[in-house]
Amino acid sequence: MSAPCLIRTVLDMSVRFSRRKVSAHKAKERVKMVRDLSTVASRRMQRISSELWGMTRSWNFARCFMAWMSPLLFCAFGGLASELPPLPRDDARLATVLFHPTDLPIAPPVVPLNHPNPLGHLTLRFDQLEGQDVYWEARVVHCNKDWQPSDLEPSEYIQGFYSTPIEDMEGSFGTKVDFTHYALTLPNNDLQWTLSGNYLLEVFDPNDPDVPAITRRFVVFEDLCSVEASVVEPSDIALRRTHQEIQCLVAETTYSLSDPYDRLHVSVVPNWRWDRCIRSLPPRFVKGTEIDFQRSGYVFEGGNTQRFIDLKGLEFTARGLQRLEERSDSWHAFLSPLKRRTYDYFGGGQDIHGAMVTHNDRLEVYTGSDYIHTHWRLEAPNPLVGRDLFVVGAFTQHQCMPEFQLSYDAAQQAYTHTALLKQGYMDFMLVARDAGAAAGDPGSLLDLEGSHFQTNNLYTVVVHYEDWDGYDRVIGLAQWESNP
Repeated sequence: MSAPCLIRTVLDMSVRFSRRKVSAHKAKERVKMVRDLSTVASRRMQRISSELWGMTRSWNFARCFMAWMSPLLFCAFGGLASELPPLPRDDARLATVLFHPTDLPIAPPVVPLNHPNPLGHLTLRFDQLEGQDVYWEARVVHCNKDWQPSDLEPSEYIQGFYSTPIEDMEGSFGTKVDFTHYALTLPNNDLQWTLSGNYLLEVFDPNDPDVPAITRRFVVFEDLCSVEASVVEPSDIALRRTHQEIQCLVAETTYSLSDPYDRLHVSVVPNWRWDRCIRSLPPRFVKGTEIDFQRSGYVFEGGNTQRFIDLKGLEFTARGLQRLEERSDSWHAFLSPLKRRTYDYFGGGQDIHGAMVTHNDRLEVYTGSDYIHTHWRLEAPNPLVGRDLFVVGAFTQHQCMPEFQLSYDAAQQAYTHTALLKQGYMDFMLVARDAGAAAGDPGSLLDLEGSHFQTNNLYTVVVHYEDWDGYDRVIGLAQWESNP
């Protein structure tokens, strides 16, 4: 069955199950805009309170049916949206993991291959809050385009030792919460990578090397092709105000791209959230040495300007904080009450694309910044039916984590959560996803944050090629802001 026939069959079935008499064209629009129905289909939604918090059972059934059929649809198109293995949770003893190019603290961890210091180096920092100090070690694992370990042996992509000790460690000073700070720069004299590609950085205890305490993704790329990319309005008129479409052109320069339909793979990552990436969609056409990915289906929720937490100073209440409390053994920061932005107009503003920076106004940045119990409060007259809410940012590994799930307090008529964060400045978003969803489900921004085409997002385009030497080589990379 051809892809168009398959899609038409699925859409017709979803309409019959939902018992709605609509045209095939309207059914197609409904499938693409599940979350946008909150603004246009109020008559068919269950009004729980003064706000709309749920959908009718019939549409929920259709949505679940489409979710069940989505793998089949992706196979029909030849591409994948997300479906990557989620990163394992960090060891409970460790906190504030920072991983970025050296001297670029808010940039995603992507570096060129064999580039002189510091542009080709990555810096890792983290704190151990509990237990006896551990002499942690780090290793890197080469992966394929799907973030699964490749078939290469370590000796084929590493020069030097297969792991390196993290010897730069220092205790905290002048803080209420005691911790030990660790730092590492890669590559170093002990370990250098020799191939481009996707990599996992793993921090582990030498006494238990099979269980990583920290896992982070990074990309090492080569400049072997030309990559031109930009953000345009989606071709689907229904998405033009809420979504952004990425179009790119890959051109041969010094590296031959034979059989690009099968061997060339493009991944587009918004704000370094790999759980929201779209990858491996086929090119629109190939013309000579140019491979065109315009209007190929790389469409993303535009989202909204990131919310932020400013904990740099403890002597005053910064913007976004309701109050600060100093107690005998800890600090507590209460954020100003949050509100839904689903139906708000786009307000603009600058953000750091979900990153975080450690900083304080008085002492050494990394060992003198204290840990603060941070309190969130999202005002809501009623809970979202069948939806779980999460705080998502760099401090949550850019994914929905159980430790950062908000809980509903009926007495306060609000979602609340408390977490221990280190002093600094950090972005976050409120993400909703179906209750009981799989661990890697990225959720949606539309429920709480709204979505706008004008939003400034940081996109990373990673171009993989199945090299004849037996690994997925990163032959090009582009990174830019959609609306700076």
